[in-house]
Amino acid sequence: MPSAAASGTIRRIGRVLAAVGLIAFAVLALLSGTDRQSREFPNSPGLVGWPYDSGAARSHAISAFVQKGPATAIGFARRAILSDPLSAQSVSILGRAQLYGQQSLDAHKTFEVAGQLGWRDAMTQIYWMDQAMQAGDLNVAAQRLDALLRQSPHDENRDKLLAVISATPEGRAALAERLQASPIWAAAYVTELKDVSDDQLLQRVDIANRLKRGTWGCQTIAPMAQKLIDTNLINQALTIWQRYCLTSASLVYDGGFEQLDTTKPTTGFDWQLSGRGDIDVEPTADQAGNRQLDFEVNAARTLPVLSQRVVLQPGTYRLTWRTPDTDRTSARALSVSMGCKLDQREAAPGNPVADTKDRYAQEFTVDGTCPTRQLGFWLAPKIQIRLDDVTLQRN
Repeated sequence: MPSAAASGTIRRIGRVLAAVGLIAFAVLALLSGTDRQSREFPNSPGLVGWPYDSGAARSHAISAFVQKGPATAIGFARRAILSDPLSAQSVSILGRAQLYGQQSLDAHKTFEVAGQLGWRDAMTQIYWMDQAMQAGDLNVAAQRLDALLRQSPHDENRDKLLAVISATPEGRAALAERLQASPIWAAAYVTELKDVSDDQLLQRVDIANRLKRGTWGCQTIAPMAQKLIDTNLINQALTIWQRYCLTSASLVYDGGFEQLDTTKPTTGFDWQLSGRGDIDVEPTADQAGNRQLDFEVNAARTLPVLSQRVVLQPGTYRLTWRTPDTDRTSARALSVSMGCKLDQREAAPGNPVADTKDRYAQEFTVDGTCPTRQLGFWLAPKIQIRLDDVTLQRN
């Protein structure tokens, strides 16, 4: 039996060892936490030189690359790979440092490894996209760009990279194939156009015309149509609109107001509602569920309540519309114009269509004075009217 003193010594040694173990565990936890913080916040301090320093080493590599040049980042990048050999990001950083450090052969080998580790790294995708472009393989280049944009639809280099591939018909065909699968970046391709040049815009129009009808809805394609209108590319705007928006043979879009959202601004060739506060507009529906619009002008004069931009070749056209549940006296308070701009002096009431109860018609002669026309409905004050089924056909 050990003496009481010996037992006490053993217990003290045990407590010391436990304390040392806890301290060691705490140090490791601190180092690990600091390393994880370095991954998320590259400017955070991190210790390099212990077995699990991948985040800190990667952070130091990025910092060295920016502040001192690519050659100084190579050592830290290699250290990050030693700590985490399966990290595509660490391998990518090494490849980037080698590439910009004029070590092109080493960079190629490094990016071969990065490409096998995963497709989520942006620089790896950009590198292999460039390699595919140099080899003339536009299908692979488009696949690489697609992989990049699926991870980052709003990447700062997105439009530049798209323009590079879109510069040739073969490249546009390859991108159209990727877009046909409706990737996450597809909507941004036709809606985020603020900084897109006219040439790049036309490239996107060509790609949009290669896709199946219905790839984009009318509301999604509307910003592209509006951008084309604003750039005075009217025919291209009409082509896009007709491909994705027209639901009938009528030359007026959405003559039954089924697609019109009265709560949002509209663009392109959609109906434009007056924004005046003295005009009341209310969507209604008949017993069959067909949508209609109710109008009333509370001002003291006749005002335009509804308009639409139309593109027409020179010729004669017939416009018809219905005024359900509206007596003929009130229906005559609604007049229609078709001119280069909205002008009440060109407006006139419709003529009743024979053998119908509530349908009216008006004929217009269009010349080549302006590329687009404004179809406008004008309403006299203090008259309630219901409008539906607007149709425009060429005679």
